[in-house]
Formats: sequence, C-alpha cells, structure tokens
Amino acid sequence: MHLLDMFILVSIGQVVAWTVTMYENDNDLRLIGHIAATTVGALVGGYLSLHLYSQSNKFSMIFVGFIGAGLLLYLVRFRRWR
Repeated sequence: MHLLDMFILVSIGQVVAWTVTMYENDNDLRLIGHIAATTVGALVGGYLSLHLYSQSNKFSMIFVGFIGAGLLLYLVRFRRWR
C-alpha cells in the first residue's frame, strides 16, 4: 500500500463521516467518533481489497473503502454497537 492510497482512504472516511454528521445534526464530539470509525473502516476495507485484487486496480480499493467506511459507521452509529 502506497502513501497515496492511505491518503485516498482517509479522505473517503472523512467524506462519509461529514455527510452522516451533517444529515443527523450531531455535535462535534460525535463527529470525532464518526471520523475515527469511518477512517478505520476505509483503511481495513482498502487494505483487504488491495491484497485480494492486484495492486494496479485502484477502483476496487476506492469502492471497498466506501463500503468499509459505511458499514463500520452503520454498526457504530445506527446499530449502537459498542
């Protein structure tokens, strides 16, 4: 995984966290938790997709990064998984 790949995955986590926080009208403390959860979800999903698929396929990394970030935020935020 290159440094640019990690920046892409962190920014995917930021986008997912900010859109959910703006939609839900949450406070700033929840935003920090959302950012942490979505960043971890995007990094894990992107890391696994890069190992399952070839290094040249960045589309799968981005797609699975969005899925990982959204899934982990769903489990943390909406299902009250702790």
